[in-house]
Amino acid sequence: MSFQNLQEALQSGKLTATEVLLAYQAKHEAAKLDMLDPSQRGPLHGIPISLKETCGVKDLDCTSGFPELIDIPLKEDSPLVQVLRLKGAVPFIRTNIPQGMRSFACFNGIFGETKNPHNSSRGPGGSSGGEGAIVGGQGSILGVGSDIGGSVRIPACFCGLASLKPTCGRIGFYQKEKLFSPLTFPVITTDGPMGRDVTSVVQFMRAVLAPELWAREVLVPPVTFREEIFTSRRPLRIGYYIHNGCVQSVPAVERAVLMAKNALEGLGHTLVNFEVRPKALYAFSNLFIPLLMADNGNCYDDLLRYDNSCELMTMFYRVCKMSTWMRLLLSKITGLTKVDPALTEILRQKQTSSVADWYKKTIDVQEFQLAFAEDWKKLKLDVILCPGMPTAAPMSGTDKKLLSCSSYTALWNVLNYPAGIVPVTSVTSSDVAKTLDPACYPVSSNTETLMRDDARGSEGLPVTVQLAGPPYTEELVLRVMAELEGAIKSKP
Repeated sequence: MSFQNLQEALQSGKLTATEVLLAYQAKHEAAKLDMLDPSQRGPLHGIPISLKETCGVKDLDCTSGFPELIDIPLKEDSPLVQVLRLKGAVPFIRTNIPQGMRSFACFNGIFGETKNPHNSSRGPGGSSGGEGAIVGGQGSILGVGSDIGGSVRIPACFCGLASLKPTCGRIGFYQKEKLFSPLTFPVITTDGPMGRDVTSVVQFMRAVLAPELWAREVLVPPVTFREEIFTSRRPLRIGYYIHNGCVQSVPAVERAVLMAKNALEGLGHTLVNFEVRPKALYAFSNLFIPLLMADNGNCYDDLLRYDNSCELMTMFYRVCKMSTWMRLLLSKITGLTKVDPALTEILRQKQTSSVADWYKKTIDVQEFQLAFAEDWKKLKLDVILCPGMPTAAPMSGTDKKLLSCSSYTALWNVLNYPAGIVPVTSVTSSDVAKTLDPACYPVSSNTETLMRDDARGSEGLPVTVQLAGPPYTEELVLRVMAELEGAIKSKP
């Protein structure tokens, strides 16, 4: 049953909230909802909803995968969870994350490893990997993740879901009790919905963009869901690109972007090429990653003192602590061995040694945002179409080595543009053959070699595309996502 059909059945009374939730997990909250008069039912009445482990729920821990944060229950729900309950949703489970949310390999020493719902030998992505797995595995119909560099979009790519990273501040990410917060101004985490289709994502945004949210999130602008933008049929001018200059997309992803391009052109939109190179590499290596490491790992000192179970988190911590001269030495080695151009550039960035260093980096971000906006205006773009990730779901173990793949998502975090994911197709045997053919997919880095090798056995895995627009244009991005989904589904 789709989200829309379930919503209609709950609103009409054909199904009760208790009956629906019994298919997921019984809760006393569902029984309370069943007693409500139909006129009192919220737009998400009876909808079971899963939450990322970092979503604050009263009386539960928010560990972020760190054992040091076990047994410190929250005193109240986060503002977003409060609003979801007011709108009738029933939170019924919280889901796994990578430790510290610094990778898309979904493992931590508390809850273990999460697998991909389509192929258990592959990863679900992250850091909202548990959400990707449970929604993609039909265990939840709608989920909430968070995104600072792709964390609701990467799992959507690997698990075949629709998702949206809103503009930071549109629905907020704030709660009074912050035990661990990976917020790094001016690139800040935002919550976002993940669903089996675009409709569920749209309904989530319609429900939460409401006065109940603004009353609890004082920094959220009081702007409701703008139906006139979402329902408009004005022809759009859409930029697109396939490769971002960091990592070359595999043939399956290239085919998906071209399928989406053709479908959107068939709907009357104009598609124009957008040159993102070298913007994406600069945004990822010179801005995004250095900002994540801006405190030189100090926020992890106590959290990792007695726990080094997560290999990738430990490696990230060590790089944060690494001196500038050591980073430069390693950059020469990675450059000569062609490990990864993005990694080499990251290592060339000096360690933050003063507030002035950090301040300079924030100015660099602002200048990048302004320059990108000028390029956007010159082409008179409404939105951009591009890959969400340059590959389908990688093998477990490989996923921890593909950091620079997230350059496809992190660009939009640096810009603070809303960005969403739409499933388009699945990997075919022809896609695999082309990826393994050096003439079709010539590799130039260790990252691309790993992606090529992981193509073996990837037939049937979902392949998605990403759509992004300027700040506070969620309704426009969702409009194009919905149109694309409809066009793809209507094809025989």
